[in-house]
Amino acid sequence: MRKFAKAIAVGAVVVPVVLGGATIASAHDGPGYEKSDNSATVDGGTSSKTKSGFTEDGTAYFMKSSKTANSTGATGNSTGSHS
Repeated sequence: MRKFAKAIAVGAVVVPVVLGGATIASAHDGPGYEKSDNSATVDGGTSSKTKSGFTEDGTAYFMKSSKTANSTGATGNSTGSHS
């Protein structure tokens, strides 16, 4: 049962990041920077992303997020801005 709970926690971290990243990537087609780090082990999973740039109409944006899940629980945080 514990392995199943870990798998659910890791999935709760990874799936939104993958889907959210696809949405953000399609919305911002101008020049920019992106870095992602993801890992999953039997002990849990982590995911972090930093993204910044400009949209085609010149709007600047910045986004940084991280998520962690392990046997003791899950956490997440994000910061973002746009002009």
